[in-house]
Amino acid sequence: MKSIWPYLRSKSHIIWDWNGTLLDDVDLMVEVIGELLDEHNLPRIDRQQYCEVFGFPIKNYYRALGFDFDKVAFEKLSEKFIAGYRRGLPTTRLHPGMKDLLHSIHQSQISQFVLSAAEESYLEEQLKHFGIRHYFAEVYGLKDHHAASKLERGEDLMREVKIPREATILIGDTDHDLAVGKALGIEVLLLAHGHQSLPRLRAHHQGVISTP
Repeated sequence: MKSIWPYLRSKSHIIWDWNGTLLDDVDLMVEVIGELLDEHNLPRIDRQQYCEVFGFPIKNYYRALGFDFDKVAFEKLSEKFIAGYRRGLPTTRLHPGMKDLLHSIHQSQISQFVLSAAEESYLEEQLKHFGIRHYFAEVYGLKDHHAASKLERGEDLMREVKIPREATILIGDTDHDLAVGKALGIEVLLLAHGHQSLPRLRAHHQGVISTP
């Protein structure tokens, strides 16, 4: 993924998103949400449809799929989704070339962090599972599974690590990552190989890389 390097020329710190950005888990997400849709007699969606509807907050995404929280609690849906996701996680992989890229960035003395809407202790486990935890100085995730905005954790990261905003870039795959980066006052690069489509990302931001 050589096209990332021009965006890093003036940067000494990278904040990475996890799901969809480093981890290629879109097909798993589509399958698991499909099982929930089947259970509630709602129409399934394919990968393309998923990339057009997925977003944060997660509650809004579930509503867009047709779930009625008066009939089934969001928390119950979320717990079932997490259980199915965890069962299928062994089928996922890092995006092609990501491990080599992380290594090269590490060798270039750019510090790397993870900021994710995933639950933090589970995120730590996954980074170790894929053999990449040592590339990251710090990992910031949420304290529960009900994936709300990660902006607060991003603010924690910036305050606690004290990295300069002008030398920091956030790399993600969704418009939520863009919103978080803007709120933190840092540059954002979006990769169009994750949870939202290239046209959707480019409608919001110029700094988008179309990856295979």
